[in-house]
Amino acid sequence: IGLYPMQRAFLKASKERLNAPLKKMFVENRVVDENGIDMKLLPSLPSTKDLKTLENCLHDELCIADPREGGGEFNMTTMMSENIVDLVENFCDLAKGATSGVPEEKMLHDQGTVTEELLHDMKVAAVMASLTSSLRNLPENSFVKPYRPAHTLQHEEAANMCQIALLPAIHEIESLVKNHLLNPLCRVLNQRIGKEISSMHRGMYMEGSSNDTSEGSFVQEYVAGVYDNIATNILSRLPEDYASMISSSLATFSIYCFVSNASLIRPLGESVRLKITQDLGDLELTLEQLMFKGGSSVALNQVNDGKPYAELRAVRQMLFWTGVENKKLSSEQIAKAFFREVWVKDVRPSTAFHFLLTFAPRLLSSPHHVNHMSAEEYVRLLVNLDGSVEDGESVSWMTTMKSCDAYQQRESIDGGVSEGDRRIPAILMIIGPELLRRRRQ
Repeated sequence: IGLYPMQRAFLKASKERLNAPLKKMFVENRVVDENGIDMKLLPSLPSTKDLKTLENCLHDELCIADPREGGGEFNMTTMMSENIVDLVENFCDLAKGATSGVPEEKMLHDQGTVTEELLHDMKVAAVMASLTSSLRNLPENSFVKPYRPAHTLQHEEAANMCQIALLPAIHEIESLVKNHLLNPLCRVLNQRIGKEISSMHRGMYMEGSSNDTSEGSFVQEYVAGVYDNIATNILSRLPEDYASMISSSLATFSIYCFVSNASLIRPLGESVRLKITQDLGDLELTLEQLMFKGGSSVALNQVNDGKPYAELRAVRQMLFWTGVENKKLSSEQIAKAFFREVWVKDVRPSTAFHFLLTFAPRLLSSPHHVNHMSAEEYVRLLVNLDGSVEDGESVSWMTTMKSCDAYQQRESIDGGVSEGDRRIPAILMIIGPELLRRRRQ
């Protein structure tokens, strides 16, 4: 048996000391109304003093594993760190039970302001961010800082081992905050943004419309205010790390959603192209400001590996593509020239499909018309509320083929009367499989 019973007793006593401060945290609030009926309120949250007490407790326990006292044995450091991970798991269970559990549709008021329940959950996130910061600094503060400048390599090694051992605790906190606050909140905000962006189909880009470039652009008049509201009412109340995650998610979704909506606009005359180009620039500037207000250290062109930003810039070039102007070229020749364009690699296949449809005869229906849905509903199939887009590409291609098949049946009654390039269906059939193949790679 050896010293194992003594080790087990020591670790048990350590766990009891670590968990002692938790008894005073996340206490349920219950009050009784004038009729004697028990009313359950949102739990009280740990104060700054409570979190400091917990941090001191963690520090004291780790100091027991000081390699100078233990003769250079690092096993104690690992064991004490594992005890702290267990403590954090218990802390997360309490924090999860302290969240409001508010449904996504009730997180925000109609005006975009936060509800009491969401505000409570944001305070829970602030508590978790404070604990995360303490855990990140704990190894340095426990093993290195007290001995600086006379600390030894043993102290640095102990700090490194402790930092690695505490990573599961940090991941547990991040998982809790993402699943119960950040991800649901991002979906709610993206749904609101998507609704505003989809309003561009209400005549905002019609030829000769009053919304010309001399007045405010569509983004300035209808969309920018939504981001200002989000920055003021939500991002400013969250810790910087979490605000940065939300702003990055919103930026990814906004770019994909705007591009998908804009590519569906028909007809696409010269003035409409100029308006969309201006709006793309205004959207880029607005999202840069959102990232800055969110405290993000990541630039817009680095979000999601830079793919959304690359598409945003590529669409500006795509809008002025003139590959079908030469009526003597065959569909195969135009398809080959299309693949030689530098912007093709940065746009999603669905964006390219929709753009080519703007040159087609009117009998070749737009994808959302084929599916008998609004442009907003169709874009939701392409761009998920979490900003992911890969699933929507196959949907777009199937819908495009369906549209081309329907056109072939109608072409016989057209008689060449309707405006538009009759080579577009053939071009789409050539480039579609290749674009999807490149996307998968």
